[in-house]
Amino acid sequence: MSDHVKGVLLTAAGVLAIVPDSILIRLIDAPHLTIVFWRAALTTLTLFIGLGFYYRGALIPRLRSMGLTGLAYGLLSSAGISCFVLAVQFTTIASATMIVATTPVFAALISRIFLSERLSPRTMITIAACLVGVGIITGGGHLGGGGLLGEFFALGTALALASSLTVARAARHMSMIPAAALGYLFASLITLPFAAPSQMQAADFAYAALLGCLFIPFGVSMLTLGPRYISSAEVSLLLLLEGTLAPLLAWYVLDEVPGARTFVGGAIIIAAIVISNLVALRKSRPAAQTAGS
Repeated sequence: MSDHVKGVLLTAAGVLAIVPDSILIRLIDAPHLTIVFWRAALTTLTLFIGLGFYYRGALIPRLRSMGLTGLAYGLLSSAGISCFVLAVQFTTIASATMIVATTPVFAALISRIFLSERLSPRTMITIAACLVGVGIITGGGHLGGGGLLGEFFALGTALALASSLTVARAARHMSMIPAAALGYLFASLITLPFAAPSQMQAADFAYAALLGCLFIPFGVSMLTLGPRYISSAEVSLLLLLEGTLAPLLAWYVLDEVPGARTFVGGAIIIAAIVISNLVALRKSRPAAQTAGS
């Protein structure tokens, strides 16, 4: 199996693993911050158990070696982790996932600011189109299919995750799975004082366990490993699977029909990212062929 095929399969598996995330969050009948706490705490436990087996006695030195980079990644991702749960609670799943789908676009913009990476005209047009799409979704408040507060939380999720991706991009030599585990640890510790862990019923805890012990740890691991083998354009296209499949699943399971603004704004976001990255892939192939000849 080639590295490219491996990267596509790992990334696609990671995206598919997180598709049920928003549905299960919505099915849990508990206070919002209690959901954030249990989702993060169970994921923390699962990831650290896995990392403990992988690194054996070297896990603590590995975490220390990440220094401020690991700490920054963990804090930023913890913000994204918390905001996503609140986004799904306060707006429709379609609105939340469509806005979060703009994460790679915001990552490109943040990389330009902090890493001085050049933005091509294609990327600038994509950013502008995605901002228009987000503006349409959020512009109608509750008419966007949910609540304006939830859509702002979704935007916060995208910005926090984009910032964490920029940190990871600046430290490509590091595996960010230990830092991702720190992110979930921080999210659980920050929300613990405001949560009511004992208020979870058995069925709700089962949903949280599915998330924290299965779907999220697997998805996080795959999405950390897969992008090492494929281009950022291909990663962006694969990440759109969540933005399209999660609303369809919500429509089927929760009978949650997206609003008209969500359809229009989401269509603009998806079209902009798909077209942009297809152009990028088309340009990269001749360059790769030239380099290989």
